[in-house]
Amino acid sequence: MNDCNNVFKFSDGSVSYDTGEVFFARLDPLIANTDELLRSLYYLLWFPGYFGFNWNALEDCLSDLDWINEKKIVIVHDNLPNIPSEDLNIYIKILKDVVLDWKNDEQHTLEVIFQEKDRDYITNILLL
Repeated sequence: MNDCNNVFKFSDGSVSYDTGEVFFARLDPLIANTDELLRSLYYLLWFPGYFGFNWNALEDCLSDLDWINEKKIVIVHDNLPNIPSEDLNIYIKILKDVVLDWKNDEQHTLEVIFQEKDRDYITNILLL
C-alpha cells in the first residue's frame, strides 16, 4: 500500500489534541540535521536510555512504545525535517511501516501528521 492518505494525516495549519487523551509530540520545525531529528524524537517520545540514535533503533522503539500509557500517540510535523533527502526518505518509510504495524493493535495507535504542502513530496517517497 503506497497511498499516503491511508497512512498519514495531513493538515493545512497547526494541529492540537487534548493531551489528557493522547500522547502528543510536535517536532521542532527547525530541525537541521539527522542527529537533531533522532535526538528530538528520543526526548519527545521518552525513548528508553538504550536508544541507539540510528534508524534501526528508531524503528525498534516506534514499534514498541510500551512505556507510553496513552493508547493514541500523535507525532506532528509542522515542517519536514531539513535533513539529507536520503535520510528523509528512510525516516518517512520507517514512519509508514510503524503506522501500518500499529493499525488494529489494541495497545497503541500511532498517528503521524504532516502539512498538506508536503503531501506530494511524501507520496513520491512512498512510491520509490
